[in-house]
Amino acid sequence: MAKKKKTDKSSVKKLENNLKAVEEQVLLYAKDLARIFVERKEKERQLELTKQQLARSARIGLLGELAAGIAHEINNILTPAMGNLSLLLMDRDTLPQKAAERLETIEQSLMKSTYMLQQVLDFSRKRPEKRKPMDITAILKESLSLLKYRFIKNQIKIEKNLQPDLPKLQIDDTQIVQVFTNLALNALDAMEKGDTLRITTSYHLGEPARTQPYVEILFEDTGHGIAPESMEHVFEPFYTTKQKSRGTGLGLFISYGIVEKHGGTMDVASMPDEGTQFKICLPAS
Repeated sequence: MAKKKKTDKSSVKKLENNLKAVEEQVLLYAKDLARIFVERKEKERQLELTKQQLARSARIGLLGELAAGIAHEINNILTPAMGNLSLLLMDRDTLPQKAAERLETIEQSLMKSTYMLQQVLDFSRKRPEKRKPMDITAILKESLSLLKYRFIKNQIKIEKNLQPDLPKLQIDDTQIVQVFTNLALNALDAMEKGDTLRITTSYHLGEPARTQPYVEILFEDTGHGIAPESMEHVFEPFYTTKQKSRGTGLGLFISYGIVEKHGGTMDVASMPDEGTQFKICLPAS
């Protein structure tokens, strides 16, 4: 009888151990399923972001071609107008003062229009770029130094969190300075006295959406933000929320194209009254 009880206890213990082993296996299986689910959702999210970026790039590319075509035609009209106006102003001493002043005002407006159109034409032309290994931190500091006075004058603070020893990037420094300057000026226009522009750089080894390492540059301001209905248009040519006298709607369009030509990406996130973040990712060789 004692032997039977001992055997029963042994069987129960063995069964408990088996159940425990099964429970552990089920738990491991559940964890694996949860991990696979999370990874799959992340891949789906990255794929959707990539699709959106491709769609946006295609749309902006088409708009850019259209804008370049229109700019070329308008420039052809403005050129003889500028020429004839210059001839008139050569004889300004013989003109009534009011007429001369009005002609000079017209000349200034035409020059501004010509410069704006020239920006589009220069960007649309496929010119050879002067790319070489460059220190992105030095380029960023150079860009900000050009605008230092304006930030001080407007009492805007700049916070820099720049990762040291970033790898050199194969870039055209003149074009990248243009990108950083445009972003800083946009932030300046969006902020008021006491606001802050935060600039952060970091190095990343890669992720599902990017197969190679990259450097990330963030421009984050505490300004008035961008309205939701404007978000999908911010990179389009000639689109601007600024007053007509303060913006042409070309800065972000050209900046987006420059970053894209360098094999990078440029994204924006914003909420009204909560500021705006522009994120640039440039490939690191």
